[in-house]
Amino acid sequence: MKYLIGLLICFFSIFSCQKKSYKEGIQSAEIISNTNEKLIDGITIDNTIFQKNDIDFKKYQYNNQYIEDIKIKDLLDKNYRTEFIKFLKETKTEDDEFKSTLVSQLLIIRMIQLSDVNAFYILSELSKDNDVAYNGVELYGEKLTKFFIENPLFFIQQGAKYHETTLLNSIFPQLDEFLVKQSFFKDNLGDIDLKNGQLFLFPDKEKEFSESFKRKISKFSTEECIFSPSLYTAWQNKTINFIDISPLFGEELLIKLNVFERNYFNQNIQNTLKGYIINSEKTASQSSYIIIDPDGYTNLRKDKNTSSEVLQKVKSGEHIEVLDNTGDWFLVKTKEGKEGYIHKSRIKSPKS
Repeated sequence: MKYLIGLLICFFSIFSCQKKSYKEGIQSAEIISNTNEKLIDGITIDNTIFQKNDIDFKKYQYNNQYIEDIKIKDLLDKNYRTEFIKFLKETKTEDDEFKSTLVSQLLIIRMIQLSDVNAFYILSELSKDNDVAYNGVELYGEKLTKFFIENPLFFIQQGAKYHETTLLNSIFPQLDEFLVKQSFFKDNLGDIDLKNGQLFLFPDKEKEFSESFKRKISKFSTEECIFSPSLYTAWQNKTINFIDISPLFGEELLIKLNVFERNYFNQNIQNTLKGYIINSEKTASQSSYIIIDPDGYTNLRKDKNTSSEVLQKVKSGEHIEVLDNTGDWFLVKTKEGKEGYIHKSRIKSPKS
């Protein structure tokens, strides 16, 4: 019996080691798959990510080769990378500050165009140095944020693999420019029927994404928001549709993650996204009505005519309760509890 138990222990030990070696072998293969390539190899400089004129080729040399000609395998080497960082931080002239900029540009292009996992790792490692990050990745937080929204799976898988959050730290401060917080609608006099779990993209940001991404989200559901005059709408009444992009971070994404990647997502990304995910609270009850007036307010009157005494000025965007909607003048109650008449042309149902 002892002999049999010993054999079983030996078998499982060998199996575990082989399984571990196999997993490590896969990761190594991923890391070295394009190591003979130069930073410039395989990418297209076509103004879609960076303007050609903003990329300084044939300008900076390290070890007698231009930065764009440095090989991936060299940058994966820790010792080489340590010396390279020292080079990037040397500033004999003002232009030298932009050496980090060029490296970051090339690595970001490789990530976006090639989904290059090595570029992700190298950019993360270089950006751990604050001086390099200042003139590099911190300049391009917006571009990384767009790539993150389009390809969350890439960031989660690579971040989990390397236990890396450096790039996320450049992305999260930019999310306010792309994702809508629930308070936005109330702050800008918007009336919208919100549902639990929605995640909205600012409509004016949609055009900045890739064509394939725009086609993808065009199939997602939208919510109509009716805005009263405010700074956001240039003091006009506007109706704007917001696309719910929550499916990008929903079950379709989660089923692709292994347990380690899901833990990484929960610990490093989900809590930040919660600040933008809508809860079930609504900006207005379905039975309430909203005041819409180009002057920014309307008058609550004692009787059904414009000569009647003004009881209260009701601001555009405020919700009222309609007690009687017969005729041209509706009997209403304001949030302060005052009852009076408002002309029906100044009253709008949230559902209309």
